[in-house]
Amino acid sequence: MPIQWYPGHMAKAKRLMADELRSVDVVVELADARLPVSSRSPVLDELAGRKPRLLVLTHVDLADAQRTDQWMDWFRQTGVIAIPVNARTGQGLREFRRALDEVAEAKAKRARARGVLNVTTRGMICGIPNVGKSSFVNQLAGRAVAKTGDRPGVTRALQWIRVGRSELLDTPGVLAPKLATEEQGLKLAASGAVKDEVFEAPEVCAYVLCYLSQRYPHALAERYGIVVQTPVEWTELSSVWPQVEPWFDHIGRTRGALGAGGRVDEERVAKLVLRDLQEGRLGPVSLEWPEDVARLHE
Repeated sequence: MPIQWYPGHMAKAKRLMADELRSVDVVVELADARLPVSSRSPVLDELAGRKPRLLVLTHVDLADAQRTDQWMDWFRQTGVIAIPVNARTGQGLREFRRALDEVAEAKAKRARARGVLNVTTRGMICGIPNVGKSSFVNQLAGRAVAKTGDRPGVTRALQWIRVGRSELLDTPGVLAPKLATEEQGLKLAASGAVKDEVFEAPEVCAYVLCYLSQRYPHALAERYGIVVQTPVEWTELSSVWPQVEPWFDHIGRTRGALGAGGRVDEERVAKLVLRDLQEGRLGPVSLEWPEDVARLHE
């Protein structure tokens, strides 16, 4: 079943963002470095218009560094200002502040030409759920001003934060009312951007295992002792299940994810694997590479 999640608070947030965007100078879009295309919000393309945009790539500590470097090259070639940031350590914040200051200086210069000396640059921080907006805001502010959590949907209201010469508006995470493709939904669910009540964990886990078997087989070997003989290409659950079921069984038995009668609990196995992915226990993993762009929205 296609993964979709667009509760009422997202629709409300979208309306509030549209109202506030009239008064902001720059849009700060946060995307997940592990899936920097699928985690970008098409809602912003609709709302932001021609306002300047800065793209911040979060979760770089969880992403494959080589792929992140390739993504940075890809964004440069497409004319996008992208800044990789680790909101836990503050890595990349200096570069972000410098880019924001350039926007502020451009606005101040225009204001001085009109005889106005004191101006404040206003920005809006936007992105999908659980992309790290609140952690990013707290690092920028140097204190805990935004509520954080490891699940999507923590931020529900808009909040202004002062950062140097600028004011930034922290906004709730918003997904598109309808995701572009089934694979995009699987990637977002795997990354933790979608509430777990709206998808089947074993299906998302099967997708992740197939993906790892193709691009990060060493992660399966090192974490679970699974030696991939033949990588499995994801098509749909019913087609790949005969190949991935033995992996579920192996993980379940070696990790004690068993149910009644000693049978492997596939739901527990799936949640275990997804938690390992989201918390970095599988090592650095990027869920899409630049070479995937052509088919991401087919």
